Amino acid sequence: MTEENKDNRSTLSEGYSFDKEELRESMGWLIKLRWIGILSVLVGTHVIREVAFMSFSLIPVYIILGFAASYNMYFRWEVKFPGSNLKKLALLQIFLDQITLALAVYFSGGCDSPFIYFFIFHIVISGIILPWKFTFAFGGLAIFFPASVMGLKYLGLLPHYGIFKNEPMIFTDLTVMGSYGIVFISTVFLTAYFVTYLSRKLYNKHEEIRRLYTLSERLRSSIRLKEVIEIIEKELCGFASACSCIYMPLDKEKRVLIFKNNSEEINIPLLDSNAFSAAIMKGSAMTIDHRTLTSGYEASVLNALGIKRALVLPIMAASLRPCYEYFSCTDAECAAYGKEAGKCWQIASTHCKGRVMRNIIEKLDACLACELFTPVGLYVLDISKEHMPLEEFDINACMRLLDASGLAVSNALLYEKTMELSKTDGLTGLKNHREFKDAFNAEILRAKRYQRPCSLLMMDIDYFKHYNDTNGHPQGDVLLKKLAELIRENLKDTDVVARYGGEEFAVLLLETPKDQAESIAERMRNMIEWCRFPKEETQPDGKLTVSIGLSSFPDDGDSAEGILRAADEALYEAKRAGRNRVISA
Repeated sequence: MTEENKDNRSTLSEGYSFDKEELRESMGWLIKLRWIGILSVLVGTHVIREVAFMSFSLIPVYIILGFAASYNMYFRWEVKFPGSNLKKLALLQIFLDQITLALAVYFSGGCDSPFIYFFIFHIVISGIILPWKFTFAFGGLAIFFPASVMGLKYLGLLPHYGIFKNEPMIFTDLTVMGSYGIVFISTVFLTAYFVTYLSRKLYNKHEEIRRLYTLSERLRSSIRLKEVIEIIEKELCGFASACSCIYMPLDKEKRVLIFKNNSEEINIPLLDSNAFSAAIMKGSAMTIDHRTLTSGYEASVLNALGIKRALVLPIMAASLRPCYEYFSCTDAECAAYGKEAGKCWQIASTHCKGRVMRNIIEKLDACLACELFTPVGLYVLDISKEHMPLEEFDINACMRLLDASGLAVSNALLYEKTMELSKTDGLTGLKNHREFKDAFNAEILRAKRYQRPCSLLMMDIDYFKHYNDTNGHPQGDVLLKKLAELIRENLKDTDVVARYGGEEFAVLLLETPKDQAESIAERMRNMIEWCRFPKEETQPDGKLTVSIGLSSFPDDGDSAEGILRAADEALYEAKRAGRNRVISA
């Protein structure tokens, strides 16, 4: 919700907030309805008096109608004023209406007054405008005022007024009055209950639609997955009236859900039987209660958050076509074949692209690696408030909100994949030339600022053109992929590896001085020399080798261009010196 929208909402009671303009409009409607009531009573009393030849005093009518007209004009002015306290005005309007109706009941006969039924109508009005606790409060007043009038009349503390002059008080027997009162009280509270029930349902549905609209507006301008997840998290937390909400991303490579809270991190395996893995694999909401835990991971998460109850909601990208359509599969024996749900990972005994899954681990790995697997993570909501039991309606509404976010999540994932492809080499999966240059420039600036060393290795495959000409370019691609994988596996995660161009690779060793870099380069050269590569026997030396040029910051230059030039010159020196060697600048 934007700040502008936040400012435009007024909280009237816990769990309820109304748009100020909506409340202003409802109060304006009530003011118009009150004018209609005032004019109707004024005209009606004169018509009845003249046409039906009924004799009754009009003075109480004028007093009551004048009082109602006075505060109605006041409210009409105040509601239009932008700085008005709408909550206070709404409560005061309905309270004064109760007073007015009590006066009308008193001056028109007490329990036998037709105006007593207007209390019930007024409860409906208050239920539409205000939250449920105010509806019951005014329901109590609707009982209190008529009861007070009748009680004081019965005790003789108030004189009796009837519609007609000298009309006796009809209900003089206490038992009759009590029976009549029970019927009236029951009617008032039943009316208040059903109005409250319908009002809450309508409010929840309206709030759901409003939040879905707000969410769609905010997601429209967000393309990054992190932003999309944060937007959904805020809307979800507010929609469910939860104290807090935390996101748990899915790590497909490790087959775990990652829970992070401050410095604490918990990896929850998908193969473990717990509410988290069940929620993400089934795609349905799960509740966790500290009294009925089924896994140690559930207890760990609740303890880390310091809560007693939690609602677990999966977030999924929009579903694509069913797998058999997407892959043009004709395996009719697969359990997912012909199923329109499009969530084959939830179906047992499936085949993956014609391959029978031998066990649950193999099936899980195949599903996680598949582009049709849509779950991306979980939201864990704190629902520990004892006075706020989460209804099934709320859970379903939360799931609808997440379903509506699926397309935005898909677009964000597609954007991230596109950005990743623009930064990586399509053949080897390493960083491409441009991305490496950006990372290298950034690292040199960091090294300068903190006076830390770094080293650059430029690596070239010896006689690669001969390998391609002899074995063909497809086999050359196989060689490049295997060599890239070998280099990446034998370096630290913090080091940067890139395919610099053709058969040339670049390796940036962070926090590594020149002497250590020389040892690493020599170890890598030796490892590649003795590693078995396909068809390497066709090479002039009977094996695959590489030449490496090495330079370091600050020893060989104080800029990215200088370090790169020095490493490149060292590489060519290694080529001229006979290949299969490491030369330092």
